[in-house]
Amino acid sequence: MKISPKDIDTLIKQPREPFLAYLLHGPDSGLIDERGRALAQLFCPNLDDPFSVSKVTGKEVQSDPALLADALSSMALIGATKLVLLSGTSSELGSAVKANIDFLNTDCRLIITARDATTKHSLVTLCEKHPQIASIACYPDEDRNLQQFVRSNLSEHGINISSELIDYISEKLGADRAINRSEIEKLALYAAHTKTIEYQEIDMLLGDNTSQLIDKLVNAVFDGKTEKLGFLLGKTKSEDIQPIVIIRYFQSYLKMLIQVGAAKKSGLSTGDAISNLRPPIYFKRKNAITHHSSVCSVEWCLTLLNRFVLLEKQCKRGTNPDPFSLIGQSLLGIAISLSRQRV
Repeated sequence: MKISPKDIDTLIKQPREPFLAYLLHGPDSGLIDERGRALAQLFCPNLDDPFSVSKVTGKEVQSDPALLADALSSMALIGATKLVLLSGTSSELGSAVKANIDFLNTDCRLIITARDATTKHSLVTLCEKHPQIASIACYPDEDRNLQQFVRSNLSEHGINISSELIDYISEKLGADRAINRSEIEKLALYAAHTKTIEYQEIDMLLGDNTSQLIDKLVNAVFDGKTEKLGFLLGKTKSEDIQPIVIIRYFQSYLKMLIQVGAAKKSGLSTGDAISNLRPPIYFKRKNAITHHSSVCSVEWCLTLLNRFVLLEKQCKRGTNPDPFSLIGQSLLGIAISLSRQRV
């Protein structure tokens, strides 16, 4: 059964009948691990207990198809619920899960983590149709959810900061929940005594490697420098920057250009329009935004923003085998149009 996004957190905290198995899938491997572990510990607090927990990989069930059936049919030593943790790629797990659905039983819970499975994959389709399997999609946090994630995690450490700083931190985070949590813990450790933090300290602690690389990609596109796109996009892929992160970065940048353009239409100077942006932008980006806001009209930016929204949906659906190719085609088209004319 497919679980609605609004019901996922409740289900993770309180698993309910009739679910005997849980599939966690999607592009956010950190969130998959986090949710999978939270679920598993509800059934067995000690995941290292070999008598109550069986851990099986996709490669193992491929080489020995009976292994999963044996794990599902075995009993926990002290009569508690047996827990089976199955992890691997969707291609490794699909046939094994399909072959062992009949072995699901009330004395056992199966938790499946498939990091590369899209909504179109047969494993996901199979689990969504089965009434006793909960299919849980794990996508990167949306802007509002990411901000809430930052706020709640810092609050747990007694650190309460302004909404502007929350937004600023959120802009620097990526699409992997585990990495984001680690970055926030780094901030919390630094601010353990002062219980506060400033923009410069955020820059220092979180670094700006990802942002700097995508900034270069943004500049290449909006400066119409098509010859740089191949290298920069290849670099983002080699640095394991997720396609959704790139898309959302462009969305955020376009929203800034739209705000600046609208403020200029109302009579503000370019400098004042940029100074009014919230959260404040890094000073090294002001020259680029000044130039790009002068050559990109508000109307054109709005059209382009809608294109990036559709592009994000396409990447999430998994209809394209390589989202980087889809992104590359879009960015190249934008860069070519900007290299030929002022928009």
